[in-house]
Amino acid sequence: MALSRRTMVAILTAGSLSLVSVGVPALAQPTPAFSPLVASVVPGLDRAVRTGSLPGSQSVSVAVSLKLRNQSELDRLLADQAAGRAKYLTPQQFRDRFGPTQADVNRVTDYLRSRGLKVTGVSANRLAVDATGTADQLNAAFNTSLARWHDAGLGRDFTAADSTPKVPTTLSAVVSGVTGLDEHYVPQRRTAEVSGPKVGSGPGGGYTPSELRSAYGLAGLEADGSGQTLALFEYGKFDQANIDTFDHQYNLPTSPPVVKNIDGGNTDGDSAQAEVELDIEVAHAIAPKADLVVYTAPNTTSAEVDMWNALVADNVPVVSSSWGLCEYDRSLASMQAVDAVAKQAAAQGMTFFAPSGDAGAYDCERDANTQHAGDLAVDFPGSNPYVTSVGGTKLTLNTDGTRASETTWNQGGGWAGGGGQSMVFDKPLWQGGDGKRQVPDVSAAASGGEYSVYIQGAWGRNGGTSAASPLWAAYLTLINQRAGVLGKLRIGQLNPKLYALAGAAVNDVTVGDNRFYQAGAGFDMASGWGTPNGITLCDALLG
Repeated sequence: MALSRRTMVAILTAGSLSLVSVGVPALAQPTPAFSPLVASVVPGLDRAVRTGSLPGSQSVSVAVSLKLRNQSELDRLLADQAAGRAKYLTPQQFRDRFGPTQADVNRVTDYLRSRGLKVTGVSANRLAVDATGTADQLNAAFNTSLARWHDAGLGRDFTAADSTPKVPTTLSAVVSGVTGLDEHYVPQRRTAEVSGPKVGSGPGGGYTPSELRSAYGLAGLEADGSGQTLALFEYGKFDQANIDTFDHQYNLPTSPPVVKNIDGGNTDGDSAQAEVELDIEVAHAIAPKADLVVYTAPNTTSAEVDMWNALVADNVPVVSSSWGLCEYDRSLASMQAVDAVAKQAAAQGMTFFAPSGDAGAYDCERDANTQHAGDLAVDFPGSNPYVTSVGGTKLTLNTDGTRASETTWNQGGGWAGGGGQSMVFDKPLWQGGDGKRQVPDVSAAASGGEYSVYIQGAWGRNGGTSAASPLWAAYLTLINQRAGVLGKLRIGQLNPKLYALAGAAVNDVTVGDNRFYQAGAGFDMASGWGTPNGITLCDALLG
């Protein structure tokens, strides 16, 4: 079953629990009434072929997402924080005010255990309950059936529920969705295809760290990331020897990243190694003395939720992700689960960056989604209002290394900076409050080949909005360092502050398009507000 654009909304129908008449001996436990978790419907099954039922003994892991409490109060708090009228919360304060109660968690865990599932963990904020069980046990617990599927367009096999998952109606007011039963589409890295002539003086022909810092006026910040923590959200591993080669080439005073494995860490070998190494090296280029933490997990929807929850539990000031999917390829339940945690991140004063995508205004193209390849679409999680979406530009330098010009990134062949209008999230008040959320919020160099990096044993050029995202995250890390020196709070929610400035302190990008949307003065859906502007934006944000 697949949801159309018009029906992509979570509906939990109400019902009543069946009762056994008083005085009549019960021969068996009554069967509870179930309510469908419509938001957990797997997208795109109509384009796949069911190849058979999943063996009943096969083990499957899921994350059951629970609903926030006091959501209207939370929305008011977030608005007050954005306006500087309220302090940031600690993870414990957020849990106690807005997380599910322990009693609600107990109801969910008791039910899962009653169906034979093993509860493997509960997130610190109580928003997710992790469990494992056999396919037969999960089928019974969620009143569905797990099957094997093949998508010829994607060229891959996957597991998914072939009917809408359900929970007992008595839990429908607590449970928002379940992830882990849907592995049709998995997040993709947003790295560009190398194209065009060499642009910088690096060994691979891309820009060096000093050229990038010069282009965006970062010397004026007099900051290097000392005393700050920057986290990278990853689905892969890296080879420290490659990072060392990069750092030594540019005399960067860095230390090895700390690795935090979520749900056992990533087990996909080196398939995503290039992305992780790119992200680390871009972060080192901009904020070389920041403490870098690489969070890595299996590329599954349940592990994604767990990684978000781990980040907010650690209250990391700045986070960068280089992974995403177009909104058509996500179940609404998975986006709702992330949205709840993104609100917690904002309430705690965390800043989260994500790429806008590398297919211009047609984000599903890069996911090989043939049905929606020609549709206007945007990338999630960047489309979430509590995430800063980072688009792409083509950067040109003067001979002295200063910024000469920037245009929106559109290098042909379908490669361009993502941007457009969400079909899921409403436009927040700071963006106008009428219609749907628009992205990107900002941009940075992304054109294929603008970064000189050492990846998987060789020097080369790389780019994409997955390079622009850690660049912005490292830049904000420098601003947070300066905030500390001045005795001020870290930036926290960037978007409301950025939009309040109305483009006054960034490098506006006014030339080019992203295959549909045209750049122009001020905000546009090709480049957002613009690119980093060193001390100017820093002072405006801290003023």
